[in-house]
Amino acid sequence: MQVKWWQFFSAALLVLSAHVYAQETPVSIVSATSEAVRAELVKENGSNTDAVRAEVEKLVHPRFDFARMTALAVGKYWRTATPEQKAALSEEFRTLLTRTYYTTMLRYRNVKVNISPDTILENDGKQATVKTTVDMSAGQQPVKIDYVLYNTDIGWLVFNVVVEGASLVTVYRNQFADEVNKGGIAGLIQSLHNKNAQPAQQS
Repeated sequence: MQVKWWQFFSAALLVLSAHVYAQETPVSIVSATSEAVRAELVKENGSNTDAVRAEVEKLVHPRFDFARMTALAVGKYWRTATPEQKAALSEEFRTLLTRTYYTTMLRYRNVKVNISPDTILENDGKQATVKTTVDMSAGQQPVKIDYVLYNTDIGWLVFNVVVEGASLVTVYRNQFADEVNKGGIAGLIQSLHNKNAQPAQQS
């Protein structure tokens, strides 16, 4: 059975949460904080979805550098965007990612995540890749998910997720390039806004 990219990304985001502590290592961030999101998800009972979603977003947002992710996803077109457009793009992209993953991540709250203790360091130790394997439900193959983090002034932040060799940033870069070619930066912002205005996808 073919599973959509954003469903894998949902499983990826599931293991990241809590607050950023400067002394944490990339591996400890991934391994020690996985239960924070799970603890919120088990509270979801169908009548408190909005409240649970809000709490999960509070946990997830500090873990990601959405501005960096947006700049990489927009690619060369980022340089031509105005400051106002960059702010709008970052906000819409953050909303898109958090909304699409939440609609499906509940189904993954009981998955088992195996985290490699060995971190791959690059860029003079400023960039780290943490490799994980997510055991999916019966009948599905385990999914390999790599988290790419950068050591910022406030600690390690995720700026890319690679699922089975497919980079989140690259996937969206291709989509965004098509939108920019059709309607420019303004068209991309409007496209993202329209997607975010639609009811959350349930399947």
